[in-house]
Amino acid sequence: MTERAKYWQPIIADWSASGLSQAEYCRQRDIDVGNFRWWKRQLSAGKIPNRRLAKPPSKRARYLAQSFVEVKTVPGALSGDYEVVLSDGRVLRLPRAFDAEAVTRLIAAVEAAC
Repeated sequence: MTERAKYWQPIIADWSASGLSQAEYCRQRDIDVGNFRWWKRQLSAGKIPNRRLAKPPSKRARYLAQSFVEVKTVPGALSGDYEVVLSDGRVLRLPRAFDAEAVTRLIAAVEAAC
C-alpha cells in the first residue's frame, strides 16, 4: 500500500463517522473534494494503488544532479596534480594532463558501483 493510501484511509474513516456530507467535511478541513472522492472510490472498491506515480531517479541522475563542491589545494601537492574526493571518501589522483571525458566516465562508473 502506498503512503498516500495510508494517509487517506483514516481521513475517509473519519468522514464516515462524522455524519457530514463529503463537501462539508472537506470544506471544514481544507481538503480538495475531488481528491477526497477519488480516494474514497479507490479505497471502498478495494482498488488500493500499489505503485509509485514517478520512478525514483537513477544513481546516474542523482550523481549528475549533485551540486558543485569546493576545491581545496593540498599543501605539498605537486603543482598541476588533482585529487577528486568521491562521495564515499575515496580519492582519485589525476595528473596535470587528463582526459576529462574519461574521468567523467570513471567517476560515474565508480559511483554507480557503490
